[in-house]
Amino acid sequence: MFTKPKNGWTDIVLDEFEGLGSYIQDVPVEVMEASISALKNNSPLELHFDEEGSEFTLTADADTKIVAQGYYGPETYEVKMTKTELIREICEDMEEYFHDWVEFSEEYAYFEDDEEEQKQAFYDERVIVLKALLNELKELL
Repeated sequence: MFTKPKNGWTDIVLDEFEGLGSYIQDVPVEVMEASISALKNNSPLELHFDEEGSEFTLTADADTKIVAQGYYGPETYEVKMTKTELIREICEDMEEYFHDWVEFSEEYAYFEDDEEEQKQAFYDERVIVLKALLNELKELL
Protein backbone atom coordinates (compact mmCIF):
# COMPACT_ATOMS: atom_id res chain seq x y z
CA MET A 1 0.00 0.00 0.00
CA PHE A 2 2.64 2.56 1.09
CA THR A 3 5.96 3.00 -0.66
CA LYS A 4 9.08 4.05 1.19
CA PRO A 5 8.57 7.65 2.35
CA LYS A 6 10.92 10.07 0.63
CA ASN A 7 11.18 13.86 0.49
CA GLY A 8 7.91 14.32 2.39
CA TRP A 9 5.84 12.00 0.17
CA THR A 10 4.74 8.38 0.02
CA ASP A 11 2.92 6.71 -2.85
CA ILE A 12 -0.25 4.87 -1.92
CA VAL A 13 -1.05 2.06 -4.33
CA LEU A 14 -4.03 -0.29 -4.11
CA ASP A 15 -5.07 -2.26 -7.20
CA GLU A 16 -5.77 0.33 -9.90
CA PHE A 17 -5.63 3.31 -7.52
CA GLU A 18 -2.53 5.44 -7.04
CA GLY A 19 -2.50 8.35 -4.63
CA LEU A 20 -0.08 10.32 -2.47
CA GLY A 21 0.44 10.89 1.21
CA SER A 22 2.18 14.09 2.28
CA TYR A 23 4.01 14.84 5.49
CA ILE A 24 1.67 17.76 6.07
CA GLN A 25 -0.33 14.97 7.75
CA ASP A 26 1.21 12.66 10.31
CA VAL A 27 0.44 9.67 8.07
CA PRO A 28 1.95 6.88 10.19
CA VAL A 29 0.28 8.04 13.41
CA GLU A 30 -3.08 8.82 11.81
CA VAL A 31 -3.19 5.56 9.85
CA MET A 32 -2.20 3.36 12.78
CA GLU A 33 -4.53 5.13 15.25
CA ALA A 34 -7.45 4.76 12.83
CA SER A 35 -6.58 1.09 12.24
CA ILE A 36 -6.42 0.41 15.99
CA SER A 37 -9.76 2.13 16.52
CA ALA A 38 -11.39 0.19 13.67
CA LEU A 39 -10.18 -3.11 15.08
CA LYS A 40 -11.07 -2.32 18.71
CA ASN A 41 -14.54 -1.02 17.85
CA ASN A 42 -15.25 -3.46 15.02
CA SER A 43 -16.01 -0.47 12.84
CA PRO A 44 -15.01 0.48 9.29
CA LEU A 45 -11.53 1.87 8.72
CA GLU A 46 -11.71 5.40 7.35
CA LEU A 47 -8.58 7.22 6.21
CA HIS A 48 -8.41 10.65 4.62
CA PHE A 49 -5.36 11.82 2.65
CA ASP A 50 -4.58 15.38 1.57
CA GLU A 51 -2.49 15.30 -1.60
CA GLU A 52 -1.86 19.04 -1.50
CA GLY A 53 -4.17 19.91 -4.37
CA SER A 54 -6.49 16.93 -4.31
CA GLU A 55 -7.65 14.46 -1.69
CA PHE A 56 -9.08 11.01 -1.22
CA THR A 57 -10.82 8.95 1.42
CA LEU A 58 -10.31 5.24 1.85
CA THR A 59 -13.05 3.24 3.57
CA ALA A 60 -12.58 -0.42 4.41
CA ASP A 61 -14.82 -3.01 6.04
CA ALA A 62 -15.90 -6.22 4.32
CA ASP A 63 -15.18 -4.32 1.09
CA THR A 64 -12.76 -1.50 0.46
CA LYS A 65 -13.36 1.58 -1.64
CA ILE A 66 -11.54 4.79 -2.32
CA VAL A 67 -13.25 8.03 -3.24
CA ALA A 68 -10.82 10.49 -4.78
CA GLN A 69 -11.77 14.15 -5.13
CA GLY A 70 -9.68 15.74 -7.86
CA TYR A 71 -9.87 18.39 -10.50
CA TYR A 72 -12.64 16.58 -12.40
CA GLY A 73 -14.82 15.68 -9.43
CA PRO A 74 -15.12 12.49 -7.41
CA GLU A 75 -13.94 9.11 -8.69
CA THR A 76 -14.64 5.81 -6.91
CA TYR A 77 -12.30 2.81 -6.90
CA GLU A 78 -13.21 -0.64 -5.59
CA VAL A 79 -10.32 -2.54 -4.01
CA LYS A 80 -10.33 -6.33 -3.60
CA MET A 81 -9.21 -6.30 0.02
CA THR A 82 -10.98 -6.55 3.37
CA LYS A 83 -10.37 -4.20 6.28
CA THR A 84 -8.23 -6.79 8.07
CA GLU A 85 -6.15 -7.51 4.97
CA LEU A 86 -5.61 -3.79 4.45
CA ILE A 87 -4.58 -3.24 8.06
CA ARG A 88 -2.12 -6.15 7.83
CA GLU A 89 -0.58 -4.51 4.79
CA ILE A 90 -0.41 -1.15 6.62
CA CYS A 91 1.33 -2.88 9.52
CA GLU A 92 3.87 -4.51 7.18
CA ASP A 93 4.58 -1.20 5.44
CA MET A 94 5.07 0.59 8.77
CA GLU A 95 7.53 -2.12 9.88
CA GLU A 96 9.41 -2.30 6.58
CA TYR A 97 10.13 1.42 6.43
CA PHE A 98 10.01 2.11 10.18
CA HIS A 99 12.90 4.59 10.42
CA ASP A 100 11.73 6.41 7.31
CA TRP A 101 8.30 6.81 8.94
CA VAL A 102 9.97 8.18 12.07
CA GLU A 103 11.49 10.93 9.91
CA PHE A 104 8.25 11.44 7.93
CA SER A 105 7.32 14.69 9.61
CA GLU A 106 7.26 18.26 8.42
CA GLU A 107 8.65 19.32 11.79
CA TYR A 108 11.56 16.86 11.54
CA ALA A 109 12.42 18.03 8.03
CA TYR A 110 12.70 21.68 9.04
CA PHE A 111 15.10 21.43 11.98
CA GLU A 112 18.11 23.68 11.38
CA ASP A 113 21.70 22.39 11.46
CA ASP A 114 22.29 24.03 14.83
CA GLU A 115 19.26 22.21 16.33
CA GLU A 116 20.75 18.71 16.20
CA GLU A 117 19.99 17.98 19.86
CA GLN A 118 16.31 18.95 19.46
CA LYS A 119 16.11 16.98 16.22
CA GLN A 120 17.47 13.86 17.94
CA ALA A 121 15.06 14.29 20.86
CA PHE A 122 12.16 14.62 18.42
CA TYR A 123 13.35 11.50 16.57
CA ASP A 124 13.67 9.51 19.79
CA GLU A 125 10.15 10.49 20.90
CA ARG A 126 8.70 9.50 17.51
CA VAL A 127 10.40 6.10 17.76
CA ILE A 128 8.64 5.52 21.08
CA VAL A 129 5.24 6.67 19.77
CA LEU A 130 5.40 4.72 16.51
CA LYS A 131 6.71 1.54 18.17
CA ALA A 132 3.88 1.65 20.72
CA LEU A 133 1.26 2.10 17.98
CA LEU A 134 2.80 -0.62 15.84
CA ASN A 135 2.97 -3.07 18.75
CA GLU A 136 -0.67 -2.39 19.68
CA LEU A 137 -1.74 -2.86 16.09
CA LYS A 138 0.15 -6.15 15.81
CA GLU A 139 -1.45 -7.42 19.03
CA LEU A 140 -4.91 -6.61 17.72
CA LEU A 141 -4.26 -8.45 14.46
